[in-house]
Amino acid sequence: MENSLEGVQAVLDAGARFVEFDVQISSDGQAMVVHDDDLRRLAGRAMRVTASTRAELQAVLLRSESGATATIPTLEAMLALVARYPDATAFVELKRQSIRRHGLASAVDCLLQELTRANGRVVFISFRWRAVRRARQLGRHPVGWVFRPWSVLARALAFWLQPDYLFVRADRVPRRERPFWNGPWQWVIYAVDTLEQARALRARGADLVEVDDLPGLVSATSG
Repeated sequence: MENSLEGVQAVLDAGARFVEFDVQISSDGQAMVVHDDDLRRLAGRAMRVTASTRAELQAVLLRSESGATATIPTLEAMLALVARYPDATAFVELKRQSIRRHGLASAVDCLLQELTRANGRVVFISFRWRAVRRARQLGRHPVGWVFRPWSVLARALAFWLQPDYLFVRADRVPRRERPFWNGPWQWVIYAVDTLEQARALRARGADLVEVDDLPGLVSATSG
């Protein structure tokens, strides 16, 4: 299940060296690993993560389309799990709803405090370039910028920010032979669906590709 301890552990056990998960900041300033601010999709409840306390959130049971259930983990618990895999790196995305609710400085600083205490390899990432810039200025960890769409402006911002990683969705990558901009970053292409697509992107210059179901992809490939 997305962003659950069980789901991330399954991916790491399948051999992944990189994992990505999302963080929202609760009303009492706790970093929680969950994608949506509104919990209606995941829990069927009209409840917002950013307006709820850590205790209230940990009492919520999330349910996936397949019927699997999980609770919302703290970032501290998730990072402790990843630290058990010495070769693993965690991309930790600060969601825009938390930035809007708490303010950019408070949200970024809250996440950086957790990353500073982490024992494993961690990378701060965000769609918000201002958040990436602040994390770069204040943190000691690598940073990544997730951008959309593919444009001249995005390219200019990338060269100005100088992130360690650049993220873009697979369906936003131009179909030209080698579109990737040369820079000091590594390219991460996410929302990759098939092994064939992953191989094609790697051949075109992508450094890393992100899939939603690595254990399933490995199983289908080996079968």
